[in-house]
Amino acid sequence: MKRQHETDDAYTGITIILLTLVILFSLVMYSLFIPTGYDSGMTARAGMARITDMLVLNGDVTGYADLSGTLGTVRVNNAVSNPDKLGAVRVPVRLASVRLGWEEGTGADLGNATVLFTGPAGTEILTGSSGPVLERSSWAIIQKGSILPGQTGNGNNLLEPNEVFVLFIYPHSPLPQKTPFTVEIRIPGQSPMKVARVVPDPVTPVMDLG
Repeated sequence: MKRQHETDDAYTGITIILLTLVILFSLVMYSLFIPTGYDSGMTARAGMARITDMLVLNGDVTGYADLSGTLGTVRVNNAVSNPDKLGAVRVPVRLASVRLGWEEGTGADLGNATVLFTGPAGTEILTGSSGPVLERSSWAIIQKGSILPGQTGNGNNLLEPNEVFVLFIYPHSPLPQKTPFTVEIRIPGQSPMKVARVVPDPVTPVMDLG
């Protein structure tokens, strides 16, 4: 009987050691991968906000030949037209998430956006415009709507969840066929959005750039 008790005691000791190791391992993994405390919670929430509030395309990009007068619905000041080149780009954007409810002020403030256009001549920073006629090297919000039926944009420059803004990009120089270009939209606190396309061949008055 004494030998049996010794075996049971040894088995119990091994079990306690194994349980202790499992508990210690769990605590280590918890401290490494599960943030705790108020600050960590706020950091995780801020990271999620950056993901859900980042800009994404809402449909296809449209290109316009470099004509005078009106491109799509936008009046432009273009004294010398180049109909065989790309003159402007229409970019519809929304937030990455669709939500039924959100906090006041949530979204991407396009009023603070920096819009860059990169072509063969390099990168230029476009000037934001709200005038009735667009000049070269500028951009504007030309339409504000919603992806939900029966709703419209509220009129300000804060792109909120479920809203759609259409941006009109009017670079300094028109681009010939088969020329790659990039539109980049930077908003403080958000991940930048880049749209890279190639000018079609041939260039037509209105082009679906995908």
